[in-house]
Amino acid sequence: MPSSHRAPLYAAVELGSDSFRLHVGRWEEGVLALAATLNEPIRLGAAIGPDGALDAGTVRRALDCLRQFRLALAMWEVRAVRVVASAALRVACNAPAFLPAAEAAIGHPVEVLGGEEEGRLVYLGVAAALGKDAGERRLVLDVGSGSTEIAVGRGDSVELVQSYGVGALRQGLAFFRDGISAAAFEAALASSRSRFADAGAFANGMAGAPGWRRAYGASGTVRALFELAGADAAAGRGAGMAGLLALRHALVEEGGFMRIAALSNQPARVAQMAGGLALLLALVEELRIETLVPVGAGLRAGVIRELQWRAEGCARETPLFPECA
Repeated sequence: MPSSHRAPLYAAVELGSDSFRLHVGRWEEGVLALAATLNEPIRLGAAIGPDGALDAGTVRRALDCLRQFRLALAMWEVRAVRVVASAALRVACNAPAFLPAAEAAIGHPVEVLGGEEEGRLVYLGVAAALGKDAGERRLVLDVGSGSTEIAVGRGDSVELVQSYGVGALRQGLAFFRDGISAAAFEAALASSRSRFADAGAFANGMAGAPGWRRAYGASGTVRALFELAGADAAAGRGAGMAGLLALRHALVEEGGFMRIAALSNQPARVAQMAGGLALLLALVEELRIETLVPVGAGLRAGVIRELQWRAEGCARETPLFPECA
């Protein structure tokens, strides 16, 4: 099976605050061609207790998942593997004890990304999916479960990245444990505005003009909210503040979120979505974004892209990667 592939495969494993995910694939002419993908909802972020530690049951499930990922990786002749962890393992006080066990379970080092590095890799994944347009200055938003990253760049070059220690899950748990009401949402939105009040460095788009005609949303939260609005995220159609406010009205004031929670029996998941919507509205408002476009690429796509870059750079013996020397 692996020998039939025309070009080397690369693997990205993400230990996210919500799910653990595995991608095996390669970039081909601006498209991430996946050979395998796995997704397991571990919910690390929700498993951090008042003492700041991951609970034992979640740790066991996480290690079991990584052992399964190791078996899946063994089925593919991948040229390189990178395992990265995001916000939950940046803050859990027992992460130093968990990480050696996680590395033993998956058979590879686990790298806990700083927020800025996470944002940089998200930007690279989005830039690859959008294709090369060196003239467009791009703003990329990643509203994750445990943190939010904002990045600006041109083409493959990242100019500016900032990470905020608040994500959809944390905002949802903070404001919507007792249900999603208009008053609770307004409080979540006010909190979100205050968290992004210092994001002014990102407020200027092309040629330094204030605001952004178009920005890109990289996270699953953004894509899921667009789907709730009835939009086809894969088609790349965006929404502006008016569309997001209409979505808020349907999901909050008209009770859409609560109906979804009752039908799905997943109130925590719906609370997370509400937290994500509050953060997203605050970002669109603060950065004066006219249209937000969902993109089906992010952290794992960026990891695979950089792995491929490094391998190809070494193969060409170019000076782009000093470690190749």
